[in-house]
Amino acid sequence: MTVFLTDMRHLDQVHQVRREFFPPPYPASTLVQVTSLVDPRMLIEINAVAVIPDKP
Repeated sequence: MTVFLTDMRHLDQVHQVRREFFPPPYPASTLVQVTSLVDPRMLIEINAVAVIPDKP
């Protein structure tokens, strides 16, 4: 996962939501602070790559 965040004051909230949706061990991620996103109303953008395992 790559997380783009416009305001680092929201970092604790990002971690809280992450713990809500992902159990340990958490996926690898990178968090980057940016000055703006495509839509100025947006505060966060997340890019994720997932693998769906084959069913047995």
